[in-house]
Amino acid sequence: MIGFVILAWIMTPAAYYTNLWGAKAFPMVSTRVFTEDGYYYNIKSVLNSQNRLNETAYNTYGEMRMTVIFAFSYGASFAAIAAVIVHTILFNGKTIVKQFRSSLKNTNEDIHAKLMSYYSEAPEWWYTILFVVAFVVAALVCHFGELMPWYFLFRKDRPMAVASSFLFILPTGIVLAVTNQGIGLNVITEFIAGVAIPGDPLANVTFKTYGYITQAQALTLISDLKLGHYMKIPPRAMFITQLVGTIIAGIINYATADYLMTTIPNICTERNLRWTCPNANTFYSASIIWGAIGPVKMFGKGSTYSSLLYAFLIGALLPIPVWFLLRKFPNAAWLKHVHFPIMLSATAMMPPAPPGNYPPWLFVGFFFNFVLVRYAHSWWKRYAYVFSAAMDCGVAICGLVIFFALQNNEIEFPTWWG
Repeated sequence: MIGFVILAWIMTPAAYYTNLWGAKAFPMVSTRVFTEDGYYYNIKSVLNSQNRLNETAYNTYGEMRMTVIFAFSYGASFAAIAAVIVHTILFNGKTIVKQFRSSLKNTNEDIHAKLMSYYSEAPEWWYTILFVVAFVVAALVCHFGELMPWYFLFRKDRPMAVASSFLFILPTGIVLAVTNQGIGLNVITEFIAGVAIPGDPLANVTFKTYGYITQAQALTLISDLKLGHYMKIPPRAMFITQLVGTIIAGIINYATADYLMTTIPNICTERNLRWTCPNANTFYSASIIWGAIGPVKMFGKGSTYSSLLYAFLIGALLPIPVWFLLRKFPNAAWLKHVHFPIMLSATAMMPPAPPGNYPPWLFVGFFFNFVLVRYAHSWWKRYAYVFSAAMDCGVAICGLVIFFALQNNEIEFPTWWG
């Protein structure tokens, strides 16, 4: 809540009405990119026939601009990445070393581990073979699909998509385990790819996908295995179920996307106000910012947004005072809840999420995880998890019904309602 209020209700309005970076020429909130005088940026005007940046055309057409909240969200992402590394070292470093040494000795006396020991473990070579097969397929797709040089997936002398996931999996995993808030690598992978493969938007989003999604899916896999651990589901059954589920979901996702793009006119464009695709448009804008134009032109010395790079330093410094204060005042319970990585990354979905979505999220979270915990604890303990899953399922089922039963048959909701 603190992160949202500072960014959406204080920093953004203040920057907009003081016309920081020429902000008044653009909407206050948008996932699109603009020219300096407020028109949509026509990226085709600065690309050559190979979809690479044409320097001469770019210098003629002019610098690209973002809405002020879009720019601030990138700054918050820079700070969050630096903060999560420093925070993990300071607050969890000793625990990590202790746990690692304990795992080598196999002295885990946890009751769940004892009960799970009756099942056969999914052997390491299962995971190794799966990784090798997936990696080879990814390399072939990158090479023959002409998406990006395949060696950017994993090579010791170059920036690496998969290796970046490996580097951040522990600190971001700890934050997710403690707070249930994920810190994505989308911005840092875009940054690395923009420097390593400048002027190539397709390579940038490919690098981003293999870097960011690898980390996100790994954490999802781990959280599922953790749930299976507590529910006493055999590890081999978990492995097979996840593998089969991933393959089925991948096919369905692809088929659904293909169906929508071929049947919905003007999907994801400003000419279709119902299918606005905020995530896809953010992804597209990011490909322009980091891929076509590149981080050097967008955030380098002399650029409009160069000051945002100081966010890396600010994010790295923020956890240090709290750590010192906690050592000096170990009984101050409130200090243990000052978590700058969460505060900084809380706004990571804004955009594409409109700021108006956040207050209802915060209200529901506060009601269920503070009010009910305090005044109806027995109900919360018994039903909160099931109720949360039921709401997720309800939204998913309703979405399917609305599309297939109504929208797909050109039956629209009354525009006057509400």
